[in-house]
Amino acid sequence: MAQPSPVKPVLKKPPGYRDPNQPPRPIPGQNPRKPVPLPPSFQPQPKPRRSSCFRVFLWVSCILILVIIVVVALAAGIFFLVFDPRLPLVYLRSFQIPLFNTTVKPGGTFLDAWTAPGMDVKNRNSKLDIFYSRVHAYVSVGDPNDVGLVLGMKELGGFTQKSGNTTSLKFDYVVKNRQLNDAVAKKLLSQYVAKTMRVGVEMKTRLGYVVKGWRIGTIDVDVVCGGVTMKEIHVGSTMPKCKINAYKW
Repeated sequence: MAQPSPVKPVLKKPPGYRDPNQPPRPIPGQNPRKPVPLPPSFQPQPKPRRSSCFRVFLWVSCILILVIIVVVALAAGIFFLVFDPRLPLVYLRSFQIPLFNTTVKPGGTFLDAWTAPGMDVKNRNSKLDIFYSRVHAYVSVGDPNDVGLVLGMKELGGFTQKSGNTTSLKFDYVVKNRQLNDAVAKKLLSQYVAKTMRVGVEMKTRLGYVVKGWRIGTIDVDVVCGGVTMKEIHVGSTMPKCKINAYKW
């Protein structure tokens, strides 16, 4: 028969013992310490949220911009298909030089000249008028690769040209007592006497089209007329065609 195990004696707790599983007892006469709040800069800030109204505004703006681009592209396509816009044709009809004289003075060689260029501008559009802003015309004589000389600039007023119409432009430019290099003056004078001096006109302007009173499609153009001699212009068998460079089309 098994013998019963001996009963262990219960140990007594020493004085001042405190159970670690129990919360601490408040000390009489002392208030519990309140937590110190953090300054605003250390407090967690809420993440910014885009409002739904702003997102809707962005979507609507993008859609409107896309619609405008499509409408403009369609309008431009319809305009080109219906009207077939074309740039004008420009010809150097004449270039008269009633006076071209050089004078040798103690200070050098000086030029007195009188030039009168004439151009024909043809609107080859059958359904569109063309309007031109102010024209800046630069007159030149001589070969640009040799002894080319720009005499100066003449400003012409703007005008509107009817469809299928040809407009003649003519103006005078006078040079008085302009000093030149002796060798250049001598060579230009000899070319003038022999009628072999090359002449030219360059015009800068802005043009656009007129549709039922509305001006549209304004662009910058640079018209270059030249590369011919006085003799070729004087014969008049053919009118040299000018070159047109268009920008911002």
